[in-house]
Amino acid sequence: MAKSIEVLSFTALTSMNDKFEAHGTCDGVSFIARTIIYKGEPIFKVQELGEDDTVKHRNMKDSSWTRGQRIAIARKLKAVRLEGLPLEDNLLDLDVKALRTLCKERGLKGYHAKGVRKNDLVAMLAA
Repeated sequence: MAKSIEVLSFTALTSMNDKFEAHGTCDGVSFIARTIIYKGEPIFKVQELGEDDTVKHRNMKDSSWTRGQRIAIARKLKAVRLEGLPLEDNLLDLDVKALRTLCKERGLKGYHAKGVRKNDLVAMLAA
C-alpha cells in the first residue's frame, strides 16, 4: 500500500550538508525525522517523544510507526535531499580537484585512494 507523504519543512543543520531535519506528514500523521551518518551517507530516522518528553529515535518494538512507514518516509526525504545536488552531467564538467572537494564536503570516503579516477569520483557523487 502506497504511503501519502508530504514534506512540510526540510532544513540543513550544518553547513557541510550532512545533517538534516524534516517535518511532514505520513498518511495524515505528522512526523519529525533527523539524519545520522551511516557509512559516510546521511540516512533519515523518524523521531518520537520518549518517556522523558525528549524527541529521539525509538526501536521498532517501542515505536508507533510501522517499518513500511519508516522506510517510505526515509525514501521520500532522501529524494528531497538529493534534488539539490548537481546532476551527473554537471559533475563530468568538473575537474578531479573539484570532484574531490565535493566528496570531502559530503563526507564520502575513498576519494583520495590510489587509482581513483574521475569517473570513479563522479560515480561516488551520483550514488
